[in-house]
Amino acid sequence: MNPSESSTFAVLQFSLEIGEDGRPTQKTTSRGDYGSVEQAFSVARSLAELERGHLERTASMAGAVRTIEMVDTEWGYDLKQDWLVTTRYWVHDRAPASLGV
Repeated sequence: MNPSESSTFAVLQFSLEIGEDGRPTQKTTSRGDYGSVEQAFSVARSLAELERGHLERTASMAGAVRTIEMVDTEWGYDLKQDWLVTTRYWVHDRAPASLGV
């Protein structure tokens, strides 16, 4: 069996949130497991695009002028508000290959 056939790829969302104490914290949420890396990246991109639209609408409704940018990375997609990365949608191999020794 080809190792890529038995692998699953997770889409993980990392979000920057402000805790009750006012300090920033990172929240990690699983957004599902997928049978191919292509499918996982497609889902990650779709989620990032939806989140970007939400952030743009929220900023517009609040009258804020913000630069909302989606950055394509080696691991998935980052969303930046102005200079700060606030959300990441990254693809993670649940069964990474091992090197035979």
